[in-house]
Amino acid sequence: MPSNPEIKPLRARLVFETPPNAVVQPQERQRRLYRPLVVGPVLIRKCGPRMRWGVRVSSDGRLMPKSPHGIHQLRRRMRQLGALGIPHRVAACLVAPQDMAGRPPQLASSDRKPQPQAEFYGWSLMYQLPGGNNLAFVDQHERFAELPAFYELPLELIDRTTFLAARGILSRPIALITQPLDFVFKENGRPINRFYPEERFRRPAGFDWLC
Repeated sequence: MPSNPEIKPLRARLVFETPPNAVVQPQERQRRLYRPLVVGPVLIRKCGPRMRWGVRVSSDGRLMPKSPHGIHQLRRRMRQLGALGIPHRVAACLVAPQDMAGRPPQLASSDRKPQPQAEFYGWSLMYQLPGGNNLAFVDQHERFAELPAFYELPLELIDRTTFLAARGILSRPIALITQPLDFVFKENGRPINRFYPEERFRRPAGFDWLC
């Protein structure tokens, strides 16, 4: 990710696990459509003795992910991690308050093509412990070994961010977007999510729009 990244709008539907036999009103789903601002992709991978998820980040105090530049390098790095058997994911890195210190990210050009509507599980939070140098962490999900922890409600994310900030721990939110490896596809082409098979999902978007 460049030192002065480009801010891009993201149209993303927050997926939630529908309780059995629940009746979900159309207006309820409409309220789950978010438009966060992102500054590019973040590549997270399992690392460390506690098998947390790790992210290589900048050392300038902004916690900006050091992701491969461009979609081709990102895919190449993902193939390398896959060949080594290392669980990994791509997420969308969100704008954070620390981006306003110094040279802020630049706004995307108005003539860019509209971003596809993505879907995401929730808001994950990467944080850097004191002396973490160029490494930040994301906690492990309690139920799914292949997913980082995430919050479904923005207020939960804010509470956690405030808690960490009070202890001098820097953090940055990321949107945990769905991706092809999360799905199996039926003969009719309908995607079935491996984690939430009862929920209806769109076909996951690629990562080109993030790079």
